[in-house]
Amino acid sequence: MNAEKNRRNMLVDYYVFSGTGNTLKIAGHIAERLKELGAEVRLRKMEDGFSPREKGCVAGIAFPVAFFSTYPLVLDFIDSLPRGDGAGIFLTCTMAGATFGLEGRFREKFIAKGWRPLGAAAFKMPGNYNDDITPAAKYEKLVKDSLAQARRFADALHQGQASWGRGLPLIPALCESFVRGGRAMKFFNKHFPLSVDESVCINCGRCLGLCPVGAVTQTGRHPRIDLLKCQCCQRCAGFCPVHAIYVQGKHKAQYRAMDFEDFTN
Repeated sequence: MNAEKNRRNMLVDYYVFSGTGNTLKIAGHIAERLKELGAEVRLRKMEDGFSPREKGCVAGIAFPVAFFSTYPLVLDFIDSLPRGDGAGIFLTCTMAGATFGLEGRFREKFIAKGWRPLGAAAFKMPGNYNDDITPAAKYEKLVKDSLAQARRFADALHQGQASWGRGLPLIPALCESFVRGGRAMKFFNKHFPLSVDESVCINCGRCLGLCPVGAVTQTGRHPRIDLLKCQCCQRCAGFCPVHAIYVQGKHKAQYRAMDFEDFTN
């Protein structure tokens, strides 16, 4: 009876980092399902940092897989987590391809910080670096299947039955080293640099407010992207209202998983 009551009164702080909206879409769906089951869920922006945790509060971590690891911002956030002291934690991530055991890598990190793993799941969503936009029918099926998976994960999590695979974290550990050393960013910003088409830009300032690491600045008439700071999350490109920000040499349709208003609310 007490276990059932605890599940019903489950309190969750769900920390989300999302680039073009894939991760937020999945996390939002999980949060809504948990609320339907009686839990209280607070979605928090990972870039705002960790909030003081209330007693009994479960932590959720959500991020996109990038470079077979994740973005420096996410790695720094996880490094900054306080001791869990036995509190529960779960993980969700979105990917275009595969994780190569990334979940197991982070499971070890959380246990080392005293957190209790509750479950983890990876969700396949449309990629934002493809040369061609995902065909509509394939896109709809991909998202529909992942949203159904998200609902099942929320149910399992609420019932205390979610799993967290240990995997083989060697590859993610090597990829994480690649990211932490700055080589991943240098590679992507060399081969897939973001640019601003000044002939299209309407100077709305949206990209300045959206960038989570301050890589977009404006000292003149148009914004500039500092490729030494850019973490390649594609948020500025995905939510530009006139598609003025693009990856040089990649002729593709603009991609975002949700409208700007839904992303920022």
